[in-house]
Amino acid sequence: MAFRVAGRGLTRVAAPMTRVFAPAAPLQQILVSSLRHGGLAAALPRGFCSHSDFAPQSHVKGTKDDEVQQKLKKLVEDNKVVLFMKGSPDMPQCGFSRAVAQVLEAESYQDYSYVDVLKYPEVREGVKIFSDWPTVPQLYVDGEFVGGCDIVVQMHRDGELKEVLDKVK
Repeated sequence: MAFRVAGRGLTRVAAPMTRVFAPAAPLQQILVSSLRHGGLAAALPRGFCSHSDFAPQSHVKGTKDDEVQQKLKKLVEDNKVVLFMKGSPDMPQCGFSRAVAQVLEAESYQDYSYVDVLKYPEVREGVKIFSDWPTVPQLYVDGEFVGGCDIVVQMHRDGELKEVLDKVK
């Protein structure tokens, strides 16, 4: 006795049936078969869409580089110590940013300004150009670029960072 799908329910059919539904062939088997026979996969080369909607987009592109650079210069000159980081000193969003914030805390230096570059993409890209340094965090003391995480941590270990920070206290 066989069953055939009819509408929403099953209908009982007295006569024997041939198999109506064959199990689906695995995708790999279909692709190999179609390639052997010069089928669809061999006939259609893949290309990237050239429509402008799919072109890479930048949120920084429209900003004036000179304006961002001027603001960064003013920020660095107007504050004794500035840390450009991912997140905040209380809640860093990056291990390297956390390390620099902890070094400043270990040096007992709390009087510094910080900028969360994750909130401001134009600053995130602009500060890399401003310092000619490719990564964040970046520490500035008395208007001068001190360095990124590795340099600041090493200066702390060598006692050099304390000397630099003492000059601006």
